[in-house]
Amino acid sequence: MEFALNRHALVADDSYPTRTGRSLFILIAYIALGGIFGTLARYLVQGMIQTRSGAFPSGTLAINIAGSLLLGFIVRFATGSTVVSPELRGGLTIGFCGAFTTMSTFSYETVAMLQDGQYWRAGLYAGGTVLGCLLATVAGLTLANRLL
Repeated sequence: MEFALNRHALVADDSYPTRTGRSLFILIAYIALGGIFGTLARYLVQGMIQTRSGAFPSGTLAINIAGSLLLGFIVRFATGSTVVSPELRGGLTIGFCGAFTTMSTFSYETVAMLQDGQYWRAGLYAGGTVLGCLLATVAGLTLANRLL
């Protein structure tokens, strides 16, 4: 499996780019812009999905799986090529994916289902989120590997 063989490819260096002389302000601007777009994308995508799916939090589930796929792809592609600058990588990973994904919402919705006695739904949701996100991350890494 490529994922297990390329563990070194998972290491991302999102440290401050002082060695290259780039401004910390530029990095912060990219992260802030990524956060704005990630927040808006989450609002739109989750709203479109959730309004059609009833009480089950499928919007949050879809957001977390899509965000994991995107993060896996970006980390692998951005660290394996010179196409993505460190500032853009920070904007996409920390900013966009950080604002787009919803771990706190996932946790709250799972606990709410448990408190309501919906154990089967809570288990399905938690298991689907964890397994789905792990598989989506592997898919993103694999896709980026094929492009490199």
